[in-house]
Amino acid sequence: MKTPRYYSTNEVAAIFKRDPHTIRDWINHGCPTPHGPVKLQAVKLGKSWTIKDEWLAVFELRVRPEAGRPDLDLE
Repeated sequence: MKTPRYYSTNEVAAIFKRDPHTIRDWINHGCPTPHGPVKLQAVKLGKSWTIKDEWLAVFELRVRPEAGRPDLDLE
């Protein structure tokens, strides 16, 4: 079993080339898609949000199902 990787909002912002405020909006309100908003699952540890690699992979598949993220493979 692979050890999960955890990302900060700043790391996710760098991956998606977005501002960290946008990532927090995706966590709290969802990312707009043609089928409605999709929330990025995260947990708040202290004052910071933390995103597990599996949650990020699921989010990306829901937002951009045709693209995927091979580096975030759930296997």
